[in-house]
Amino acid sequence: MKTTTLLAIGLLALSSLVVSACGTDAPATPSTDTDAGSSEETPGIACPPSGVSKGPWSLAMTRTSMKVRWEACRPGTNGALFVRPEAGGPEREAPSVESERILVERHTSLNVDSPPDEPGTFYMHDAALTDLTPGTCYRYELGADRSLGGRFCTSQPDGGRVHWLTIGDTNALLGTSTRNVLEHNVPLGADFILHGGDIQYYKSVLETWAGWFPVMRPLLSLGAFQPALGNHERETPDELEDYSLRFFGDEAFGGRDMWYRFESGGVHFFVIDSDQPLAPSTTQGAWLTAALADAARAPGHRASIVVMHRAFMTCSDGDGLTDDRIAYASIFAQSKVALVIQAHIHGYERFEADGITYVTSGGGGGLLSEIDANASRAECAMRKAAGAFFHAVDFVVEGNQLTGKAIDDRGAVRDTFTVTLP
Repeated sequence: MKTTTLLAIGLLALSSLVVSACGTDAPATPSTDTDAGSSEETPGIACPPSGVSKGPWSLAMTRTSMKVRWEACRPGTNGALFVRPEAGGPEREAPSVESERILVERHTSLNVDSPPDEPGTFYMHDAALTDLTPGTCYRYELGADRSLGGRFCTSQPDGGRVHWLTIGDTNALLGTSTRNVLEHNVPLGADFILHGGDIQYYKSVLETWAGWFPVMRPLLSLGAFQPALGNHERETPDELEDYSLRFFGDEAFGGRDMWYRFESGGVHFFVIDSDQPLAPSTTQGAWLTAALADAARAPGHRASIVVMHRAFMTCSDGDGLTDDRIAYASIFAQSKVALVIQAHIHGYERFEADGITYVTSGGGGGLLSEIDANASRAECAMRKAAGAFFHAVDFVVEGNQLTGKAIDDRGAVRDTFTVTLP
């Protein structure tokens, strides 16, 4: 969200490089550190012996299914996935489906720790897992390289304990703030991740997707990655389709790539695209209104949660979507929406309005906002907590209580709150 002049960005980039060269933090480690030379299909890429160039990560979580995805830099690599219950049990092998994608643009950064995103031919692997046990965590490894793997948890059964981590605006190569936030939040063991958007920042001139993945690997290895799209997912003409949706899109998952829904333990999540028209009368708005009503009628429904990038409410140097918030007030109330998660503002804010809690979690690593720049706005009387600090928010739903803890890049709890589900 935060904007700067080109000169300021350049100075920030240079200062970051100096810190990288002189500081004590280790540089980002490439996810595939064995160089086997460039492949025929992607001549600019150092393709490792495994052929795996990015990932793996999981997405599209349901009670009995999950998808594991990764990118390869040559065709015909070992596409097997090995999965076993985290608590112990037999290992199973699942195949993946390989699909080809040709990229034509080259993207670079000023950061020596963030390699270019090269043009060439890449091969996405999707392993669709079914017949899983609800409310169960699993470990997985790639057949191509069994040191590459992670963890995922299926959705909880009705009434189960729902645990997730929320983070937004992860400018992962802008210093070490993102890494520090992950260091203190990933060990909490959430079952899945809700990303509020602005997943990666080309315009910071400090990072590429090739540099982003190694920094974010601890988070991607934690559980299903369920992101909203932000404005920085569209920074170049090719980024949305060639990167953001290729990595994290799943158009069959309860909606379309831009907006979708999922559920865990009777808590229903609705991830929407705030860079598309949002009013109830729009295509997206009509989908959201109908989907919320459908969820509220579902057996075992406990609450609904809306996730988006741009903020409905803020007292910062950014603008809030006030008209849209007012338009949805009665719809959210009728549909038992308990929480709205938003990002875009680089910091933390929590509001209570119309019986709903609004939490802004945009402190994932981007240059911090002026969080009180517009504290005279009428809605700021409804703000309960705020701060310009790097953080993620750990959420737990247990029984009829939702608890949130905002934990900063030093491990300090900066805000704690509890919401009684409607």
